[in-house]
Formats: sequence, C-alpha cells, structure tokens
Amino acid sequence: MPEPRPALPFDVTRVTALIEHVAREIVMPRFRDLREGDVEHKETAGFADDLVTVVDKASERELTAGLRQIVDTHVVGEEAAHDHEGIVECLQSDDAAWIVDPIDGTHNFVAGHDGFGIMVGFARRGRVEAGWVHLPARHETFVGVAGAGVTLNGQPFVHGARTTPHQTPHGSMFVRFMPDSVRSRVIAAASGRYAEAAHAGAAAIEYTDILRGRKDFAVYYRLHPWDHGAPALILSEAGGRVEHLDGTEYTVRSPNQITIVAHTPQLAGDVRTWLGGVEDVR
Repeated sequence: MPEPRPALPFDVTRVTALIEHVAREIVMPRFRDLREGDVEHKETAGFADDLVTVVDKASERELTAGLRQIVDTHVVGEEAAHDHEGIVECLQSDDAAWIVDPIDGTHNFVAGHDGFGIMVGFARRGRVEAGWVHLPARHETFVGVAGAGVTLNGQPFVHGARTTPHQTPHGSMFVRFMPDSVRSRVIAAASGRYAEAAHAGAAAIEYTDILRGRKDFAVYYRLHPWDHGAPALILSEAGGRVEHLDGTEYTVRSPNQITIVAHTPQLAGDVRTWLGGVEDVR
C-alpha cells in the first residue's frame, strides 16, 4: 500500500512566496549585473572551479531566516555546509530540516545564462516531503508534495509522453566525481547505448528537463542533498524515477553512488540494466 500523505506543519504557498520574494528582491536585480569582487572561487574537493557569489550568500541568508520563521528547525544550506560540513549530519536524524540551494547553477548565473534556480526541500526522517524548484529567469516555479503531485506556476503538472520520443535515449553521464575505476566502467558499459545530451550546468535544469521529457535521463554520482533532494521528489511525484544501481530509491541520506534520474521508471530500469555489471565503489 502507498505511504500515507504527510501532514505538513506549514502552508506550502507561504514557502513558495518566500522563495519567489528572494528571487525577485535579491537574485534577479544582480543577474547580469555582477561587479568586481562579487564572485569567488571555493575550495571544493574534486572541483577546482566551484564558484560562489555575494548573491548566493545573500539568498541563503534570507531563505534561512524566512524558513526558520515558517518552521524553526535545522537548515542545511549549500554555503553553510561548505563552511561547516557537519551541518548535513542532521539529515541522519528524524528531525525536520530545510534543505537549501540558494542559487543552483552559479556558473550559469555568473555567465548571464538563464539556466539557474533556487531549490528548497523540507525533510523529515531522511525523506523530502515537499520540494520547490524556482527558475527565476524563466518565470517558472515547480512545487511537489509527497503524495499530492506537482504544480507548475500553481497549476497541476501533467507528466506525459516525452516531448521528442527518441529511438536512442538522450541523456547525460556526470562522471566527474566518480572514482577512476567506476568512471571508466560506467563509460564503457554505456557506450553506444545512448546519445549524449548537452549538460545544463544546473541540477535544477537537468531535473526539470527530464521531468518535461526534453531529455530522457542523467546519471550522477555526487549526491549533495541540496542538489537532489527537492528535484528528486518533484520528478518522482510527477511519474519519474530516481534510483541507485540496486533499484532502491534515492533519499537525502543516500551516500555518494551511481544514481539514475529518469523520465520514467522503465527508462531508469533500462539504464540500470546497461550499468548492471559496474561495481559501485563508495
């Protein structure tokens, strides 16, 4: 039997209004108007060119304060977690937690491209119960609630057939953060099985493109909860699938491992079959 729909301790529209307010008042006024000194390089393991801007930091501060007014609990923000890695440990408890990506796709934001978003999730007992993906420059807000489906700009989102059905699946393999032995095996196992789709540079765009059927799948390894928590719930609620090589569903407690994000469960199963001989080393 399906799990009962959780009773959320807040009004979903209040969170939506907060996110859209932060985008309107903090993020968009600086889009294509960054100044000298507004962009910094973060020292991030495995990624020498990770960027953060004053806008990321201001957005996270405002979201953190606003979300704590709605439900006063842990906030796992990307920038806070970069400074204090232990923050993410609260997701291993049964406590409620907000998960915040203040600007997902910072490289795109800095370059003046519209492929960036704000993502927020509300999790309890390690599972996201509500998620938001707001794409400010595209004027789109996806909201998903566990057991209640997905809306786009306040209207029910219908997960239909792929917009451009492909005889050969179109997808992306994000192999950068895989251990060397895993990376080589994944590349070999998937060779000739799919057509490489352009990387969007933001999980917010990858997930919503897959949601809409603009591309079929993506394979990830690094599983930061702010990158995957909210959009994975939204995609799953709309009929997609986010799962690991053993077929288990992704959660924000999942450690780094090969993870398939797909437009449908059938597509996820197909990709898992391709990679079935890959031993996932964690």
